[in-house]
Amino acid sequence: MAHWKDCLDPAAPTGRYLPWREVARATSISRTTAWRLQRRGEFPKPYPISPGRVGYLETEVEAWKTFRRVLAPDMPSPAGPRRTASAVSRADPGPAAPAAAAAEPLQPRPTSPKPARRRGPYRSEHAKAIAQQMRFDF
Repeated sequence: MAHWKDCLDPAAPTGRYLPWREVARATSISRTTAWRLQRRGEFPKPYPISPGRVGYLETEVEAWKTFRRVLAPDMPSPAGPRRTASAVSRADPGPAAPAAAAAEPLQPRPTSPKPARRRGPYRSEHAKAIAQQMRFDF
């Protein structure tokens, strides 16, 4: 299988360091998905820029996007397949289920009324007492 690093152009300049927000906007993946892909070596790792700050090389992110778009279009999504309610309703009921039960549409679950939420800055007297103790106006 090819690797996203095969799409890097060695003659191209390294580009700039991108913060995570720009990487997320460019790739449309979450930070958790990027972390999982990094652990498998399937996504560029960040470079430390300064203490507490990292950045992704723009050329590496573009190479990853090219790899996913051109060389690996048949790869599964990074997060894996998702099961939706429609997919669950179309699932094979198995040999033990009667045919009539499989043909019936799914009924929505009855919902119970939610308790009213308290309005105001404090939810309980205990929280109010703690907040008063934490004042620093002495």
